[in-house]
Amino acid sequence: MSVVIETKGLSKIYESSFRGQDVYALKELDLTVNSGEIFAYLGPNGSGKTTTIKMLLGLIFPTAGSIEILGLKDIASAKVRQNIGYLPEGAYYPDFLRGEEILRFYGQLYGLSGKKLETRISEVLEEVGMTHARRRMLRGYSKGMRQRIGLAQALISDPQILILDEPTTGLDPIARKEMRDILARLRDRGKTLMISSHELLEVELISDRAGILYQGEVQKIGTIDELLTDRDLTIEVESASEEVLGTLAEKGITPEDKIEGKLILRVPNDMNSYDALNICKEQQLNLVAVAPRRETLEELFVRTVGEAQNRSTT
Repeated sequence: MSVVIETKGLSKIYESSFRGQDVYALKELDLTVNSGEIFAYLGPNGSGKTTTIKMLLGLIFPTAGSIEILGLKDIASAKVRQNIGYLPEGAYYPDFLRGEEILRFYGQLYGLSGKKLETRISEVLEEVGMTHARRRMLRGYSKGMRQRIGLAQALISDPQILILDEPTTGLDPIARKEMRDILARLRDRGKTLMISSHELLEVELISDRAGILYQGEVQKIGTIDELLTDRDLTIEVESASEEVLGTLAEKGITPEDKIEGKLILRVPNDMNSYDALNICKEQQLNLVAVAPRRETLEELFVRTVGEAQNRSTT
């Protein structure tokens, strides 16, 4: 598997006139994105994600460090620019234009014309499931349709790399599922996707690797399986009084969810499962189900950022 994006010691400092304190947006970032994978680039607002993306796109320049894309250090070269498709968050397109007109405009920016351009427009519309709306004005598009046409413009040059900023934000569950399926198909066709998103459940479902950024520094990075190693147990019971819940909490067993009158209890991963079941039995709880549980990406994210916040204040 080849590396298509690599940064070494990448830093960005914004000079500030306020008390002479410079702002470190990015601190010596070492990052790799591999060919044919979906890489999730995660972090709270202000962590440096947008700064990284802008530098990869050549919109701003690093204070220190280096960037290589497709093995080239000249990221402004035609080869690099031709092979990166970008979908910004909240992309805006004029409402009076039709879907195919948007794609024709962006295709011309990439130097496409004539029959080759028209063929490519049809291909990307088919790829994102928007052939039926190609001649409809954007003012008649739903949020999901606008996201799809935005993805289509990112694909118009048939790039090897796609950088997508919040591709599923604001979409309803059906539109999110459809967008996930499209992104997975693009990955399966050999495209490399770098996704920045706060929709962590969506990210977990389709990503191969993820990196968590906080205050300009990578806190964790790895495959989803490597990152989500913490496992514990859930016990489903019919009901429990507040007194019983208090007793369970003292022993580390806490309520996680309530579904149709049944209570889901979470057992910490350092507690033996037999001990947990005996505790529930002692409290005369009616057990419905027992199941292993893996930490979610959202839980890892919250824990990682919380630990980083604690370190920065001590």
